[in-house]
Amino acid sequence: MKHSISSLEKTALALCMFGALIAVILPDVITEQVQPFVQMLLKWTGSSFFLLVNFLLFAIIILAISPLGSRKVGGEQAVVEYSNFGWFAMLFAAGMGSGLVFWGVAEPALHSLDPPLKQSLYPDRLASSLALTLVNWGAHAWALYAVFALVLGGLTQYSGKSGDICAPVLTALGNRIDKSAKFTVSFIVKLIAVIAIFFGVVGTIANSTLLISKGVEIELGVTSTLLVGSLIVCLLAVIYSLSVKFGLRRGVQSLSIFNVVLAFTLLTWLLTVVPIAPIIKIALDGTGYYLQLLATGTWQFDSQLKAPDWATHWTYNYYFWWLAWGPFVGVFLAKISQGRKVWQFILAVVCIPTLVTIIWFAAFSGAAIEWDRLNQAGILVAIKQDYSQGLFVFFNQLDWQGTVFIWASLLLLLIFVATSADSAILVIRELVDSEQSNRVTLYAWCLALFICSFALLLLQDEPLNRSVAILGALPFLLIFLLQLVGFLKEFIRDICD
Repeated sequence: MKHSISSLEKTALALCMFGALIAVILPDVITEQVQPFVQMLLKWTGSSFFLLVNFLLFAIIILAISPLGSRKVGGEQAVVEYSNFGWFAMLFAAGMGSGLVFWGVAEPALHSLDPPLKQSLYPDRLASSLALTLVNWGAHAWALYAVFALVLGGLTQYSGKSGDICAPVLTALGNRIDKSAKFTVSFIVKLIAVIAIFFGVVGTIANSTLLISKGVEIELGVTSTLLVGSLIVCLLAVIYSLSVKFGLRRGVQSLSIFNVVLAFTLLTWLLTVVPIAPIIKIALDGTGYYLQLLATGTWQFDSQLKAPDWATHWTYNYYFWWLAWGPFVGVFLAKISQGRKVWQFILAVVCIPTLVTIIWFAAFSGAAIEWDRLNQAGILVAIKQDYSQGLFVFFNQLDWQGTVFIWASLLLLLIFVATSADSAILVIRELVDSEQSNRVTLYAWCLALFICSFALLLLQDEPLNRSVAILGALPFLLIFLLQLVGFLKEFIRDICD
């Protein structure tokens, strides 16, 4: 049976393949041109976008407790398709599960060595390091995902089809454009969204491969990081290719449930091995500072930092990474959340993951820092030299249980990345109107992800991976702003009627 390929899919595949080949053939272009360009744009737009996300966080909290919180995602006729646990597992795995494993020990520990927040305002080094980590990974990030999903969730009678990323943009533009121009706008919106998703996931795969390679290197004594990384990228490609072939229910949901169970098993077991009192202290003190930042500090973020430029390389970089993932996670969440009440959706997408994030970072970083203090284990020294090895240096201190933790965390990371990749491919193919039975384009997208991830692996540069990850997010910012305007117009019109 002959399959047709849409012009949008051909264009998107060609551009993504071209980007992958540039990374392979001309890596200097990436390191010398792309990275400085991205950092320059972050410096110009980072603080403004940060304030926008700050506002959106408080806006969706108000939405949840308002009468509008009783509306359903997908419209009043929508019905729930997945169990509560399966739904939560998929949204958490797609959102940022791999990042929590990568940075669980490293980021708070790294910030505690030289706290970026002013110590006159936040004197407790450990608490301030956790609070700042939560600004990067907590409620703001999940709120951005939630906003994307709600904008695309068909909440009003004037919204487009659930998951249609073009409808809010066309609503924002209104009658200013004719029918042919609407087609062109839709084409451009979907193309930029696909590029943002593709490179956002590529950066994540490359970063996670670095961490997995480091774990295997430390545990098995393998000296060839490149060889190990190459095998891991190949294994990842096989896993996400098979998962996406099986589809949403049999592939993505099954892997997500397995991984969430494994993650909570690992967390619970760790808490039985290490001293619990320091973890509780850093969790409570860090959460206190975090709430202080949410209430006042994030509205004047630069004034809270010792060096305002720090935010460009960390916080603003993260937020554009979440923006790059927004089209994919937003469409995915809108798809799997049909029939859920808005208040229930916001609780599950923002509040519960934020609580999990607090517990995860407090447990892993608090345990590692305290263990290092009591035993002079060299964990913080290792993190300062190379933060990708912090998790494994810590686990190596825990005898046979540490060995189990290392392999469990490697498996956890591997599957979290695979679920993110297969979810992204499913959304990309939906955006480009790909025929679901067309295996050629399915494997073409998997191949493109593999080539680009492998090229970044060769460069062995974690900050570069983050820059590549947000490459597509920068042009998508304009589309996101138009989506917000369109959504507000739909909402106001619906309420007035």
